[in-house]
Amino acid sequence: MDHEEITRLTREYGGEWAICHAQRILDSIAAISDTDAYDHEAVWVAAHLHDWGGYPQWIKAGMDHAARSKLVAEDFLSERECPRPLADKILACIEFHHGGPADRCIESILFTGADALDLLGTVGVLRVFSMNYRDLRGAVTAAKRYRDISIAAITLEKSRIIAQQRLVETEQILAKFEEQTGGVY
Repeated sequence: MDHEEITRLTREYGGEWAICHAQRILDSIAAISDTDAYDHEAVWVAAHLHDWGGYPQWIKAGMDHAARSKLVAEDFLSERECPRPLADKILACIEFHHGGPADRCIESILFTGADALDLLGTVGVLRVFSMNYRDLRGAVTAAKRYRDISIAAITLEKSRIIAQQRLVETEQILAKFEEQTGGVY
């Protein structure tokens, strides 16, 4: 796969956030994996393509962004004649990046944990607030929803350890926000 093309398109579709999010996912996968025995190419490509379905040029109203991203990625990978075994791993990572069956490939399990970790802690809270800057009550609600989705999706022990640290940080940030705004936001 052409990493330069994928990076360029990810930046074009999702901006700098998308590139940084992909890198944080890759860094988290390296941190939570007990082994190097996973397909690094599959997770690299998935890290860059997994949110394409949520970007303005691809989004479809009423369709979950993971499902839409999988469809967009299927077309992209097919057009570039990506070998089927690699494509299957990439698509599993994309389809299940917010959780999935226990019997999926290790790449997908690692990917889910890494993506979930990115929704917790300072980065996760700031991301949600930046997306909901006009609706701070909605931001608090969304931060708590992402927190709960993330905790439910994490299955690997190393992911749980990091998640617990970030969960404490998330709660501290939200409590401090509540305190400093007197609950009126």
